[in-house]
This record gives sequence, C-alpha cells and structure tokens, in this order.
Amino acid sequence: MTNGDIEQLINEVYDSLEKNNFATLGKQTAPMWDRPLIGITTGDDPYYDFLKEHIGPFHWSPVDAFQLKYPGSISKEKLSVVVMVFPQTMETKQAQSKEKKCPAKEWIVSRGEWEPLMKEFSGKLVERLEKMEIRSVSIDLLPEFSTVRSEKLGISSKWSHRHTAYLAGLGTFGLSEGLITENGKAVRITSLILEAPLTPSKRPYSTHQEWCLYFQDGSCGVCIKRCPASAITTEGHDKDACDAYEEVFAEKYWPEGIERGDYILGCGLCQAGVPCQNKRP
Repeated sequence: MTNGDIEQLINEVYDSLEKNNFATLGKQTAPMWDRPLIGITTGDDPYYDFLKEHIGPFHWSPVDAFQLKYPGSISKEKLSVVVMVFPQTMETKQAQSKEKKCPAKEWIVSRGEWEPLMKEFSGKLVERLEKMEIRSVSIDLLPEFSTVRSEKLGISSKWSHRHTAYLAGLGTFGLSEGLITENGKAVRITSLILEAPLTPSKRPYSTHQEWCLYFQDGSCGVCIKRCPASAITTEGHDKDACDAYEEVFAEKYWPEGIERGDYILGCGLCQAGVPCQNKRP
C-alpha cells in the first residue's frame, strides 16, 4: 500500500457515507463535513514518546493502541498512523460565526452526530483494509478510548487526535488550543493505525504554535472575545470552564427543534468568526 492508495481509499469511503448530512435539520443533501485533509506519521516517531511524558503515561503510543485489538508482539517500525481532519462546511461556519451564546443548530448537530458518523466512516474504512489483508485500528472504534484527567493538563484523553495531526503536518495549535489547519480551525479529527510502511508527511512549520496570529506577533486574540465562558485568555485555555459552559448553554440556550438525546456537546464559538476560521491566517 502507498500513500496514494490510502488517500484514494479514504476519499472513496467518504463519498459513500450515508450519515454525512443534515437530515436532522430537514436538509438531507447538505453535508455535515467536507472531505478530510490527510496526513501520515510513522509508528516509531519519537514524538509519541514525548506525548507520554507531556500528557501522561496513560497516553497510548501507536503500538499500545494496536495491541488492544491485535494482542501480541508488533514492531513500531511496521506501523503507520493516518490522520484525517474533517473541516466543517462553509454553511455551518457562517451560521456559527453569527452566534454569541449558543452554537448554531448546524454546529450542534454536526458535533452531536459525529460519533455515529465516525462509526460508519471508520467501520467502512477498516472493513475495506481487512479485505485487503491489512490489519488496522481506528482509535474511535476502540472501546477503551476515553477521557482521562492529567495532573498537569487537566481533561485529556488516551489518544490525542490533535497532537497526532500536528505530528502529521496538518496544523499547529492556537490560543484556544484548537488545531489551525490549512482549512482553518473549525475541524474534527480521527486517527487510524495500520500495519503498512507509508511515507510520513512533512511538517511545514517549526513550532507548535506557528500558525496562530497571537503567538506569531500578538496581533489577534479574537477567540478570547468569542468565548462566552471567558475560558480563553492570553494565558491559554481553561478546559474546565469550557466544559462547564457546555451544560449551561444546553440548559439555557438550547434551540427549539433539536432533541438533545445522547448528543455530546461542543460550544465551538472560538472556532468561527475568527481569522483562522477558514484557513491559516
């Protein structure tokens, strides 16, 4: 398998998705997410060792995650990690940029229905790879994948899609800790580990905050003003305050016409109405 082969396969699976639409809002032909940006890392990149040190020993390496599905010895040199960054559509971003207290209906639905969509997307992708006799592990399909509280960083997870995307050359971090990509910051990410020797993507930056205007020259900080919970300051992002506000908007500002159900919430107002909404500024 080559990089071109996996990219073609990912795009074919994306094009076949049945859940990638706003049927919940009566718009069956309107996609929730655009075709993903794709980056690749090797399983033996030393950055994964750094993540265990930086985030916590609970953070998986590619081998750790791979062995959850395929127990037994596996060399990290045989693994590759494919990272897929799904941008929000322009329609969703435009609607979101007008909001000040509660995310737009399109944003609520695209976040709330992300997990079912990834179950379809990742399931189809893994199935296609298995038919090709290539062993693969989708992080989002692992039942062990969950959030963890890091002593140093607070709310964390056993695998950071954002840090892996940074490693794969797909973007750098902003003041709000969101990933700024070539298609902007309004994105969600998934990762796939597979037993195949792919070529790693180049990183077109030298620091982890290079594409953020605030860290570049102090000229921005719009995300600070966009945050209704005051969870973003020049000191960074308060994840606990951010998390707490999601329950506030669900209780006080939830829009009519959408049942909350088992939706996972996400405010995301800092990802739209900002210079990094659609591109790296």
